[in-house]
Amino acid sequence: AKSAFLANMSHELRTPLNAIIGFAEVLKAQMLGPLGNPRYQAYAADIHASGQHLLAIINDILDLAKIESGNTSPQEEAVDLAATVDAACRIIAPKAKAAEIALERDLPEELPRLTADQRMTRQILINLLSNAVKFTPAGGRITVRAQVDAAGRVVLSVSDTGIGMAPEHIPMALEPFKQVDSSLARRYEGTGLGLPLVKSMAAIHGAELDIESAVGKGTTVTVTYPASRTAPSV
Repeated sequence: AKSAFLANMSHELRTPLNAIIGFAEVLKAQMLGPLGNPRYQAYAADIHASGQHLLAIINDILDLAKIESGNTSPQEEAVDLAATVDAACRIIAPKAKAAEIALERDLPEELPRLTADQRMTRQILINLLSNAVKFTPAGGRITVRAQVDAAGRVVLSVSDTGIGMAPEHIPMALEPFKQVDSSLARRYEGTGLGLPLVKSMAAIHGAELDIESAVGKGTTVTVTYPASRTAPSV
């Protein structure tokens, strides 16, 4: 009942937020004329940024609710992996730059296409990259890879040199709304839905999720799609 309720709340939750974000953007850009006191423009920028952050959290909650209630099915198409990795990296690049973290791509010259949901594939990468930025200190490095293994399976992975976690804590990190250490909720903002969403979206595609991590040494999250989803290169 909870999942069904949340899944049906998208319009009611998103509509007022879109208005807040939209009008804040108008004020921030001073589209209708100068605001006068410079602090008003700074306040508008804060409203816009906070609205975007809240909308991202609501979208995560709604995506997970839809998956849990069985209302999500992949819109399958031939996904260009290189273009999808590039799109995800472009979205995360400003955050990585602001955090002084190097963002690298490791892709072969030729990649087959993946039969999958384009939006979900991009969202998997964005969630993994966002988590990596969140838990990697300044001066660290994040690497996103896409390749085909010996069994013909498409393998996507995101590695970081961040704070990592003990192997026994990995199952907890995959539970919705949980973080390995409660103190992390105060130090690192977020709902704790990044990895659970990745897990759910991977499962919808029949993909395997694997996490390797060590405290102080970083984390690598790998999503391996079944070989039946590998399409010929175009």
